[in-house]
Amino acid sequence: MRTFAAAAVLAAVAGTASADVITSWVNFGQPGDQAASPVGTQAANVTGTPMTRGAGLGANAGGNSLNSNGWDTLDSTDYISFGFTVDAGYSVDLDTLWFGSRSSNSGPGSLAVYWSGDGFSSPIFSFAQSGTAFTNSIANVSALSGLTGANEFRIYAVDGTRADGGQGISSSGTFRVGDHNDGTNFTEFRFEGTVVPAPASAALLGLGGLVAVRRRR
Repeated sequence: MRTFAAAAVLAAVAGTASADVITSWVNFGQPGDQAASPVGTQAANVTGTPMTRGAGLGANAGGNSLNSNGWDTLDSTDYISFGFTVDAGYSVDLDTLWFGSRSSNSGPGSLAVYWSGDGFSSPIFSFAQSGTAFTNSIANVSALSGLTGANEFRIYAVDGTRADGGQGISSSGTFRVGDHNDGTNFTEFRFEGTVVPAPASAALLGLGGLVAVRRRR
């Protein structure tokens, strides 16, 4: 009886997990020089934070994107920020990060995504911009699992390489982020993954107490 009930709880807990969009950001329809891009889709028990520029970057027009200039200094305030907070009692296992990006010829050519969990010290995904062509990325970020609380992600230029292959990013050189495009379909800048409820052990403990009470009656 008790074994059957415990198995039922485990099945119920497992059934609540879902592979889905964790958080997305709306860049379509934006002018590019907006202060922030709003959150779009959010999974249950996750709250996204708007996409913004670090204090070292300037705003630049560029339709359907969040666009920026001022990447030449390569300092700690030159970044694009986005993220989410996970409700207490839940965690997130990430799977993929989808986005599109573009630089001007004198904008950054070598960039990477970093995570607050290690103090933005190691890239979780690196990518390159070639000339003014759009780059469409689906990054495997499945190494990031069990995420709780607040999580911030930043895109930094990792060196002075320009998108045209030269050295020395110009102060007027730009970099924009927006939707991923596979040639036919546009997909909002987004994380995909799974929201995981609190460990089953907590639920089993509660069930065990309930069974004990019923037996005493």
